[in-house]
Amino acid sequence: MSILKKLFYASVIILVVSLLFLGIYRLSFYKPEETTQTKKEEPKPIAPIEQPKTDLTKIAAISDEAVLSPTLAPDGLSIKYYSQKSGRAYQIDLDGTSKKVLSDKDLIGLSSAIWSPDKTKVITKFIDGSGNVQFYYYNYSTGISTPLKKNLDEVSWDSLGNKIFYKYYDPVSKERSLNIADPDGTNWKKLADLSYRNVAIAPVPKSGVVSFWNKPESQVETDMESIPVIGGDKKVILKGKFGADYLWNSSGTNILAGHVDAKGGSKMQLALLNFSGGEYTNLGVPTFISKCTWSNDNKTIYYSLPGNIQATAILPDEYSNGTIKTSDTFWKIDIASKQPKRIVELEDLQKINTQFDATNLFLSSDEGYLFFVNKIDGKLYRINF
Repeated sequence: MSILKKLFYASVIILVVSLLFLGIYRLSFYKPEETTQTKKEEPKPIAPIEQPKTDLTKIAAISDEAVLSPTLAPDGLSIKYYSQKSGRAYQIDLDGTSKKVLSDKDLIGLSSAIWSPDKTKVITKFIDGSGNVQFYYYNYSTGISTPLKKNLDEVSWDSLGNKIFYKYYDPVSKERSLNIADPDGTNWKKLADLSYRNVAIAPVPKSGVVSFWNKPESQVETDMESIPVIGGDKKVILKGKFGADYLWNSSGTNILAGHVDAKGGSKMQLALLNFSGGEYTNLGVPTFISKCTWSNDNKTIYYSLPGNIQATAILPDEYSNGTIKTSDTFWKIDIASKQPKRIVELEDLQKINTQFDATNLFLSSDEGYLFFVNKIDGKLYRINF
């Protein structure tokens, strides 16, 4: 066999062996690259199904203690109040955070505080163990406290916060009168004689007039009257209602009246009047004035509706003196349509599982929150709309 043939056969054998080893390698070790078509896609995460949101903080306490006379600060971003236990004054944000001390002095016997419209001044009311009442004027800007004279039963600020109105009893002459004075009690002037002991006083907004009436009692007819602050004759706004109380709107154009349905009756009703006491309209809402507040535009009334009242209860007396506590639900009513609407659903109240006896209602500046004091525990609460 020639050398060329030997080389040829050797080359063929080497090629066959090489192809054989290559095939075995590919079968045993080689994995083809994934192409765009063959590459497996990574599984995408499944988006969670969105569950209906449940607002567990529809109503929440925003104070850590029982409070007195809470009020919205002029900037609308905070709330001022007094501690029911110590009498110290505090300020908190609208959610209850950032608590600051306004006055660290303990005020033993503090019963209530009447804030001036700009919230820089206050008239505090003290009741001692014998039931004696003493009022003090305090200016937060100057830090000066001034006692007002004795024998005052009721005090209210005028609409501008420059003057105060008060009821005075003269122990010598036995006469009762409505008066006006500077906040510290100086430069006083009598406006009218009063024939009853317990009086409510409220300035008529955006006017030079002050209104007043005998505090509500079921068996007593309530007379709402007014008189100019510069002096003059008294004018009757409304009479003939028993156990009545009143709340002016911020423009002085309408009055909200709450009174019992009949002398000695047990059912409250809410009515709307114009500024002179006319156009009486029953709103069909059985609640107390102390459970109501006007909206900022005066078109809506926010209120709590009392429950858990026995049919034999004497109203408003037994509620005013604390004999009965209520279990409230929360509503609003448009005064044009007269249609009430819940602002807290029953299921939300059931989740909270707390009894509410609401008083001192007021709104935030943007009406995003409604605040109230719960008479059950004395704390300040917030409703989130």
